[in-house]
Amino acid sequence: MIVDGYNVIHAWRLDTSPLEDAREALLHVLDDFAGYSGENITVVFDGYQTKTEASEYAHGLITVVFTAYGVTADTHIQRMVKAASAISRRRLKVVTADYLEQLSVFEAGAMRMTPAELKLYIDAAREKHVDLIHRDSLEGKALKTRLKRDAVSKPE
Repeated sequence: MIVDGYNVIHAWRLDTSPLEDAREALLHVLDDFAGYSGENITVVFDGYQTKTEASEYAHGLITVVFTAYGVTADTHIQRMVKAASAISRRRLKVVTADYLEQLSVFEAGAMRMTPAELKLYIDAAREKHVDLIHRDSLEGKALKTRLKRDAVSKPE
C-alpha cells in the first residue's frame, strides 16, 4: 500500500500546527494498522518545495519517503507503481484523494483508494483484530476452567 501522506492528512483533517504533529499522528495510525493487518505500507510526503534531497526511512513497521526538491508525491507514487507493476503481478493499493492521481495509478495497474475508504478499511481491520483477541482470550479462559487445578498451577 502506498499512501499520499499530506493528501490523507488534509482529508482526515489532521492538519495541526506544527505540521510534524500531523505527520506523526498519521504515521502512528498507519504503523498501528500495519502491525495488526500485515500490510506493507509506504507513506510518501511531498518534499518538492523543501530544497532537500529525497529521504527514506523506517518508522516502526512502515516506510516513510520524503521526495526530493522539485518532485511531487504524485510523481514519486506514479514511478513506484510503474516499477512495482513491472516486477510483480501483485496489485498495489494507492491511497489518495487526488482524482487525476487515482486515474493515473489505476491505468498503471494499481488499485485506488480514497482517504475515506482507507479509514473504513482501517476501522474494519481493527474491529476484526479486537474481535479475534477477545475470542482467543475467552477460549483461553474456557480451557482453563476445564483443566484440573494442578494442571493449571505453575510448578515451583
